[in-house]
Amino acid sequence: MKNKQFILAFICSVFVIGANAISLSNGDIQNKKKVTTMAVFDGYDADDGYAFVIREDENDEDSEETIYFTEITDAALKAGNLKSEDMIGKRFEITYEISEYEVEDENGYTETFESFKILEVKKM
Repeated sequence: MKNKQFILAFICSVFVIGANAISLSNGDIQNKKKVTTMAVFDGYDADDGYAFVIREDENDEDSEETIYFTEITDAALKAGNLKSEDMIGKRFEITYEISEYEVEDENGYTETFESFKILEVKKM
């Protein structure tokens, strides 16, 4: 009887360890970071999403970077019609989330990607 319990416990543990290994190798590893900053709206494009120009250093004009947001929350959409060309050039305080994830290709190489999601938008 003890022999059967040992074998059953062994089989269950192998199954659980195997299932965890498979889920870890197939799953995306994500690190998320929340950022709030001032930005100038640069337009909307169906392919690229919502574009905002952000200065990493407010005193340095050369530190401008355009970030494209393909995801936006319903609450942020209600803050203003960002698909309207009238909003281009307007300043906003935006809160967004940066998600970092890794993807392994068929050759076993791992690449790290970032995606950006707008959480809140406040017109200044």
